[in-house]
Amino acid sequence: MKYLKKYRALMMIFIFPLLAIMCMTIENIIYPDDPQVNSDIQIGVDIKLVPENDDNTQLTFAVLAPKSWNLADNAELFITTTGYTKGDISNEKMVLMPESEIEPTTALPWSTALQSEIGLMGNLGPVEWVVFHTQTTFIITDEDEKLITANVKINLTTGSENIKLFMGYFFCGKNRGLHDEYYEPNAKTKVLTVMGGSNPLLDYTTVSLVSTVPASYGWGDIFSLKFETVAGAVETPLKDAAKVYLYGKVFYADGNDSTVVDVISDKTLMEKVGETTWQKYIYPKDFFNLPDDAVITEAKFHFSNEDQSIIVKQASGDDFVIMETCN
Repeated sequence: MKYLKKYRALMMIFIFPLLAIMCMTIENIIYPDDPQVNSDIQIGVDIKLVPENDDNTQLTFAVLAPKSWNLADNAELFITTTGYTKGDISNEKMVLMPESEIEPTTALPWSTALQSEIGLMGNLGPVEWVVFHTQTTFIITDEDEKLITANVKINLTTGSENIKLFMGYFFCGKNRGLHDEYYEPNAKTKVLTVMGGSNPLLDYTTVSLVSTVPASYGWGDIFSLKFETVAGAVETPLKDAAKVYLYGKVFYADGNDSTVVDVISDKTLMEKVGETTWQKYIYPKDFFNLPDDAVITEAKFHFSNEDQSIIVKQASGDDFVIMETCN
């Protein structure tokens, strides 16, 4: 048994260096000042590679972004290296990873593998991993390459909506992929907020229990108020309610007058449209019985079960507030 343990220890000494090809870290993420909707922006990512063994590989770089931005068609990535003794590259355009390419450790397409192994990095809205790789194959000889630094420039076009999210970044050697735990330090996020649109801010970084369909509406429109009894890791006390009712309070005439609708009836009964999702279509002036010339400024809502023994408001204890986003 003593000799077996000694043999295993010796084997680990020889095997481990073969696994730890490079120590890779994201050192810095640079955003533009005040990014706006429907705009071309540039993001910079500084990375560091410390070779720990010989290898020949292209570098893979992935970006986690809103699906609506369609980075596969609307982004370009360029990489510049410093310290690569066999010839640095300057502003080399990176190539979109073909959907047919398989990540070697999971046998899944690269974007699917990243979502499976790394996840959505805290985002609660529709985001996706879009994967690129270098054209250059780096011939790594640890005796020659002591430190390689690189800068990746990401040119992309933002979408039309105000949005806040955890933008995600990841890189690795293409031939090793998500090998064991060594890939985990290669992923990093930084919050990006894009403004200038007409919609209320879509905040993918926090749980959203209340939304409207469409996202842009005016007080003269019919729109749907949606309520999620479960959103992300948050479960409200109305999760298993048989019926959910809407309480509403509207402010009008420059905020000096208000009207409340607080009845348990078909008028306030919401429709269940998903396992944990309820909605109610309203035309505000009709719902609140307002005169045609009333000027609405804002509306507040909360939700209850049939006997009003359970009421769901914001975590602060305040009602949910909505304001028109177009007129």
